[in-house]
Amino acid sequence: MSAHLMRRRTVLAGLLALPLAGLRAAPHPHEGVAPFALTSAARARTLKARVAPAIAEQVVRAARKDAARPVHLMAEVRTGGLLKGEGGRETSQQAQEDWRQARLQALAWRLSGEMAHFEAARQLLLAWSGAYRPSFSPVDETELASLLMGYDLVQERLNGVEREQVRVFCRTLAQGYLSDPIKVGGPSTARNNWHSHRIKIGTAAAYVTGDALLIARAKERFLAHVPRNIGAGGVPFDFEQRDALHYTTYSLEPLLTTALMAQAHGDDWYGAPEAQRLAEALAWLAPYAQGSKTHEEFAKSAVPFDRKRVAAGEKGFTGNWEPKGAANVYLLAARLAPAYLPLALELRPPAWALALYGA
Repeated sequence: MSAHLMRRRTVLAGLLALPLAGLRAAPHPHEGVAPFALTSAARARTLKARVAPAIAEQVVRAARKDAARPVHLMAEVRTGGLLKGEGGRETSQQAQEDWRQARLQALAWRLSGEMAHFEAARQLLLAWSGAYRPSFSPVDETELASLLMGYDLVQERLNGVEREQVRVFCRTLAQGYLSDPIKVGGPSTARNNWHSHRIKIGTAAAYVTGDALLIARAKERFLAHVPRNIGAGGVPFDFEQRDALHYTTYSLEPLLTTALMAQAHGDDWYGAPEAQRLAEALAWLAPYAQGSKTHEEFAKSAVPFDRKRVAAGEKGFTGNWEPKGAANVYLLAARLAPAYLPLALELRPPAWALALYGA
């Protein structure tokens, strides 16, 4: 290993030390009982102290660029199955960015105390939770989980009516995304990345409601899905179906996010016997993320839409997979299996992820 790489790892490990310690600390016995998706009120209050200043600075700098961004509320958000320029895809992408911005602005407020970020997060959260009617198409709405993670960070400053509005919205989300049979999608989507995203959204929403029955349903869906989504030897169904590591990470990331939410509530879904193939999938993917193995993306995909994207020249649908695509996968994995921390650091996850998932 080069001296430069060793220095970079040492610096990044130092930056992450406080967030990691914060995540693994046991909940305080007198912690508030307000329901949350990923970050409890007590953890949110100490976020600034536990996130390294260099990471916090990057988050706040990114948030300042969009603190005055208008809400892009729309009745139907759809990007799945659409090429660039088709069906208002770009307009829907702006709406999806709203959901990510709610998370980013809320993080920036906790890290800086600047009220412009709180107001931006609040405006986005209340606009979407008050007016949007979910389609229950998980590939279109997966970032609603980001909206709810933003809610975690600002809910202490919301009034009772505002918090109840969000909880009502979350009950709708949880009931729809954890339903049986599934509401939107063909038979294969009960096994592939679509269901991973359904479970992530449904779990985040269930935890925000605080409803024990919905949370139990989320756990049941998670434990049943992992062995269907990941085959023997850790090979994901999404890889077999799409011949793409892009979709492998797109399925693993929501599953790991779900497991991290459960961990934040004191429940070990990742370590459950039914979920052991999730660890196997991380081990299977690791040589590709480390760069010791390569893969030509989508060369043998069984999905016609993938061939359309290749023909349209969309970025990432030809050529070898880029290991940086697994940055967040291994950052999440490091919180559940710490041996993956060096790989996560080498892949350089974004600052918002370092701040949020270390909280």
